[in-house]
Amino acid sequence: MEATAPDVRRRNWRKIATCSAAVVAILLLIAFLALAMFPWGLLKGVAERRLSDRIGKPVTIGALSREGFFSFHPTLRLGDIRVPQPARVPRAAGLGDLARIGAVRMRVSIPALIMGGSAVETLELSGARIDLYRAADGWSNWSGAPDRRDGSASRSALRTLIVRDSRLRYHDDKQNRRFDAAVAVDGRGLRMSGTGAVHGHAVTVAARGAPILDHPDGKAWPFSAAIEGKAVGATLKGTMPAPLDVAHLRGHATGHAIDLEVLDAIIEAGLPATQPVTISADVVRDGRDWTITTLDGRIGRSDIAGHATVLKRNGRTRIDGVVRARRFDFDDLSSDEGRRAAAAKRRRFGERLIPDTAIDLARLARTDGKLSLHADRLLWPGSSPFRSLDLELMLDRSRLTLDPVRMGLDHGTLSGRLVVDQRQGGPVLAVDVRLADARLIDFVPDTGADGHLIGRIRLAGPGVTVRQAIGRSRGSVALVATDGTLPARTASLLGQDIVKGVTVDEGKQAVLRCLIIRLNVAGGVARPDPLLIDTSRALTRAGGSINLADERLMLELRGLPKARAFLRLQGAVPIRGTIKAPDVQIPAEAKSARGILKMIGRAIGGKDRELAQDADCAALTRATMR
Repeated sequence: MEATAPDVRRRNWRKIATCSAAVVAILLLIAFLALAMFPWGLLKGVAERRLSDRIGKPVTIGALSREGFFSFHPTLRLGDIRVPQPARVPRAAGLGDLARIGAVRMRVSIPALIMGGSAVETLELSGARIDLYRAADGWSNWSGAPDRRDGSASRSALRTLIVRDSRLRYHDDKQNRRFDAAVAVDGRGLRMSGTGAVHGHAVTVAARGAPILDHPDGKAWPFSAAIEGKAVGATLKGTMPAPLDVAHLRGHATGHAIDLEVLDAIIEAGLPATQPVTISADVVRDGRDWTITTLDGRIGRSDIAGHATVLKRNGRTRIDGVVRARRFDFDDLSSDEGRRAAAAKRRRFGERLIPDTAIDLARLARTDGKLSLHADRLLWPGSSPFRSLDLELMLDRSRLTLDPVRMGLDHGTLSGRLVVDQRQGGPVLAVDVRLADARLIDFVPDTGADGHLIGRIRLAGPGVTVRQAIGRSRGSVALVATDGTLPARTASLLGQDIVKGVTVDEGKQAVLRCLIIRLNVAGGVARPDPLLIDTSRALTRAGGSINLADERLMLELRGLPKARAFLRLQGAVPIRGTIKAPDVQIPAEAKSARGILKMIGRAIGGKDRELAQDADCAALTRATMR
């Protein structure tokens, strides 16, 4: 049977396809064999030019050759290599060339080169001097621009490493650290030792590792590293899946420092200055990601425990974790220098109620995350009603949210939400918190006044500290105390009843029907609307203002007794000073014999007959807490 034309065409195409495949295979084989026999010495000039173009200065390679004639894993020899420092490296760093290497012998994998993977399998160096530098903006002389890669990282193919007569120097202007160390790698393993400084504090540096001689695939490589000094130190001991695979490791880490900011120069997590710190944790690194477990440590008087993950993606860092503390002192979050500065402010301006805590998020512009914090017991330098703390912290692209925040008191709770928003420029603080089931005496123990206390604070304002933001804020502050007691002498004086205010039995108590405070705040100035104290002996009202920026009081009290008073102080009683140190200024007529005679005359003449009535505490409470 004769073949049809379509059958003939199909057979012809199959023959052409078979021949083409054979030709391609032969060409690939020839190319592969050519690579196996490639005279690498011809690339000496190309390598010099490309390296020179990259750093902007001439790179020289004294010699480049290969051992043997044919191999898919050829061994190359290089000699007398000089790589100058890029122009950006300042002379003040005190560094020499980026690299000067007497001799290099290395074996490379041609299949790995073709596939684009890590190709160096064995490496021998002798007479190497490496000087590394990182600038304050993150630029480095070994990688160029600041690293913005995601969490991926390729694994090294290196199986054998030998280093003789070599040194490594490192200068880091971003973290203010440096070291100079001798490096050796041979049959006894990896050894590095030298000296350096972290934030100007002297340290020694050391590292140890197992031998790197034909290291088998899949076998963990043990290592240890330590930075030791009186002011700061850190250790890390563990294993890597392959020699020097620093992007993938697991181990146990410890650290100590005079404050957390100094320790952060080693661990680079963007942490603030604090009181002295000691810390330990189990860590796992996978690419640019870290997992931290069994965290345990101490900052000043505070203890901390918990776990966290640190992920780096597209130039941003995300930290998620849980921190618990049996005891926590907010004052431990300030260094000695910070405490001295705060003390100097107190000496200059006096005691202040509103904290001067910094809320500028500029250092955290590339940091996001979520943190849960629980403290069983809060520690304070003096007396305070605040006893415990629970909060959820969320940081998302320069917006910090604490929601919920809950502080346990001796009685009751203070809870709500705080936000620092820095997305439109400088930080803006917004506070919305409620006080519930509290007791008045816990906040003003020296007055002897007590009662059921509730309240709410709603304020928002711009500023780089809490004090500055509140000092520019608008909103309201509301406090209501009811069904309480206070010393009878105090109650009488609030009604401007001079005689009973000094003659009533010191142990006698009066009823506190209600304390009503509502402050309307605009531009950081709080004005009472109203401020009222209603007791079984008197009704007192206050007007004026409180400047929240400096906490200065410009108030005037006017009180009326609820029963006939023999000597009554007329007019208003000025209150000056500050919130923490009020100054009740006794009017002149109460300080002189003439003034007292006038009061007696008014009493005899019946001019002081106006008496106060009970306030509608329930209605005032509803209006104040609206």
